Amino acid sequence: MSRKDTLKAMLSRREQELPDDNSPARDMTSILETGAEKKLHHIRSGAVGAMGRSLGNIASAADQARALIAAGAAVVEIPTDKIEASFISDRLDHDGEDLARLTSAIRESGQKSPILVRPHPDNPEGYQIVFGHRRVRVLAALGLPVKAVVQNLSDEELVIIQGQENSARADLSYIERGLFALALEKHGFDRRVMMSSLGMEKTQLSKLLTVVHSLPPSLIQAIGAAPKAGRPRWALLAERLGEKKKGILLDDLLSSRAFQEADSNGRFALVMRALSVQKVAKKAEALKRDDGVKIATVERSGGKVSMIFNEKAAPAFADYIAARLAELHQSYLAEQAD
Repeated sequence: MSRKDTLKAMLSRREQELPDDNSPARDMTSILETGAEKKLHHIRSGAVGAMGRSLGNIASAADQARALIAAGAAVVEIPTDKIEASFISDRLDHDGEDLARLTSAIRESGQKSPILVRPHPDNPEGYQIVFGHRRVRVLAALGLPVKAVVQNLSDEELVIIQGQENSARADLSYIERGLFALALEKHGFDRRVMMSSLGMEKTQLSKLLTVVHSLPPSLIQAIGAAPKAGRPRWALLAERLGEKKKGILLDDLLSSRAFQEADSNGRFALVMRALSVQKVAKKAEALKRDDGVKIATVERSGGKVSMIFNEKAAPAFADYIAARLAELHQSYLAEQAD
């Protein structure tokens, strides 16, 4: 069944449930019947149009959905296989206790508030989520359709509403907001859109982007959302990571069992601890004569070995060793080959 036919059936059912003066469902059904449009287009006139234009100023998902419904937008049921995620990802961790609680609540009481979707720009049979990703995941797992409000939105409107909804819930961690900002930047959105979406002023946004640009994406993905780590700790991690290429020390840690079994906050702490460890400098080794006088010192650092000779205790000994280095090396290779 095409999206047009699916919506027609859903809206026809809803029309029967609405009072006679509740016209939006009838209007959209009429649009579908005439074939004037191949996709559902939200009617942007009068109160509904005004509500759509001010949508970004409403804080929560529930308030947005109620406002749209009050303004005349219909709530329809859409099969989950016709719904795709937003083209901008905003989460690192996709499971955990919050999702389990949401699953339990929807299983027991059903979906209480509708999500917001738009007609998919590239798939005439599908829809794209503006907000409500976790509800769609839960409903898909439960084999239930999704209650949704459908509204025509541009890419810019979508990311602003998506970002503002996340900010209103305050459940995205600092680094997830950073990745969201980075994704917006990569998609070519200007700073005005980014600031509006994230609810940040210019300086805050610049600091956020500086931190996320300083960290390897693979490391962020390995750590996860780390909700307890705010900007100061992520900035410190980026600073330590940049010191003398300390990132090369993390390979063993990231593959360790302790790291894999820790939660996201624990993984962040393990990385910080690894980057905070200061290598203890090895003491120089003294080479002495039989009478105990030091004739040379051997120092090891950063994969290099230095030998410092005491000219007073052993005059010209350094020249003697230098002249025979090639010979000594050949002897060494011969012994290695035996």
